[in-house]
Amino acid sequence: MPKQNGLIVITGASRGIGLALVTRYLEAGFPVLAIARDVASVQPRDNLTTLDADLAGRAGITRVAERVAVLGLPVAVLINNAGVQNTIDFIGPDIGNPEYPDRIRDEIALNLTAPILLAVSLLPFMLRPGSTIVNVTSLVSRQPKPSAPVYSASKAGLASFTQALRVQLRSEGIHLVEAVPPLVDTDMTAGRGSGKISPEAMAEAIFMSVKNRKKTAAPGLSRRVLIINRVLPELVRKILARN
Repeated sequence: MPKQNGLIVITGASRGIGLALVTRYLEAGFPVLAIARDVASVQPRDNLTTLDADLAGRAGITRVAERVAVLGLPVAVLINNAGVQNTIDFIGPDIGNPEYPDRIRDEIALNLTAPILLAVSLLPFMLRPGSTIVNVTSLVSRQPKPSAPVYSASKAGLASFTQALRVQLRSEGIHLVEAVPPLVDTDMTAGRGSGKISPEAMAEAIFMSVKNRKKTAAPGLSRRVLIINRVLPELVRKILARN
């Protein structure tokens, strides 16, 4: 397949949904910049550039922008996929652990601050019109998961940011997609729930939503939960609280 115009920038690209997205876009003929804290597990392929970067710190954001500048290609799609979910009990015995404040700060930094700063840093490189920013949120952005309060809050913030940025960038011809996965069979969901979809299925949903200029990528159960949440939010809250 011939090389497509425009660079695809994917964070959290070393496994799960991120790695599946790398494969999907390479198969479609796009040049891809794959970013992760450790990209050693990403197999070298034609059209692929990898970058080790810790996006929880400003230095990592700067590294991404510098690499994009060196590659010299306009950014067609930025996919903010990297994220972390910590179980935090604010009345549990571990809350006094001196590492907790750093864990909370880093969780917010990776899940919320990094996507915002990457948008700021890469907007100058984006195609106008025609580029897309994809922010991967979660069903708990709508109704929180009590065992993961910081994750829930950060994803709710990212969902709100996505909606606001969509309005701001409309005049520039830059499209925003919110990806809301159901349970996906990744390391993050190991030992939790059933009926999971594959990372490849979620990657395909994102790919098609970008291609067709959809606002949301929410396959399977996610789509149903989002619909139910509009009319029966208390029911969704109870279901997510049990999980």
